[in-house]
Amino acid sequence: MIGASRLALLIAAAGLAAGAAQAAEIFRAHYEISVATNGTDSTVRSTFETRPGEAFTLDLPPNQVAMEVRRLAGENYELQVTVKPAKQPQARPLLSRTYQGILGRPLELSTVADAVQVEGAISVVVLNR
Repeated sequence: MIGASRLALLIAAAGLAAGAAQAAEIFRAHYEISVATNGTDSTVRSTFETRPGEAFTLDLPPNQVAMEVRRLAGENYELQVTVKPAKQPQARPLLSRTYQGILGRPLELSTVADAVQVEGAISVVVLNR
């Protein structure tokens, strides 16, 4: 019975380690994004690093864009893109869209909602595998 207890303890520890490894992941995203609102078109091409569930924000006047990466099963991830007015960051989002992608592969971004249009592409990789 002692052997079964040790086996159960090892299995539990392995599960905790796997969960901790995923929580410690760092994503690097290379992206180009354009946001057009009421005749104003802003574009940026850059790179950001973030942890799962932490939003990365950038100012694209007159808007603020937040991008948040969450890991799904296997090599799949989810990207939440939210656009708010830069002068009113607590306001209701002008646009919010969730995309699903595969790590290391380009993901096209294309959404129109009311007077806001988002276009671009992003590629997300895990740095610390």
